[in-house]
Amino acid sequence: MSLFTDLAHTDSLVFVRSGADELRRTLQSLACAKKKVLRKRPVGKDIDKIDVFYFNSEFTDLGVKTLSKLRRRCPEESTRTQSHIDSGRKHYPDAAIVRIMKAKKELTYEQLNTQSIESVKSHFVPEVNMIKQRMAGLVEQEYLRRDEDDMNKYVHLCRLIW
Repeated sequence: MSLFTDLAHTDSLVFVRSGADELRRTLQSLACAKKKVLRKRPVGKDIDKIDVFYFNSEFTDLGVKTLSKLRRRCPEESTRTQSHIDSGRKHYPDAAIVRIMKAKKELTYEQLNTQSIESVKSHFVPEVNMIKQRMAGLVEQEYLRRDEDDMNKYVHLCRLIW
């Protein structure tokens, strides 16, 4: 929307070097959706080369999510966003592992891994390596420990908080 603030009502935009299909989909989502950011002449759902688009001066809804889809992200921003998402996700496996171990008391690595993935699957599908790292982190934080006799087995440690 900030791109259009300097335009007068009589000004027009010409799109150059844009893929025809992408431009058609974008204009259709802005002009033919339920919340119309742009108006279109002639009125209709199909986009043709002769159609004229202009800003909908009656448009007031700032919560439209269509515009966020149009923004292109640079690779650095995508990497930063992905790392932020991953850091927020690490709490789900931690909680699932502790909850499972609190109920079962001791499990083998494979059993805990499988049950943790099943438990977290409603939020996102974690990689096996992530679950393994979170188990190691919980061992360091003394929520779990490995069994002395069988290193493939994890044991829940009762933590008392006063």
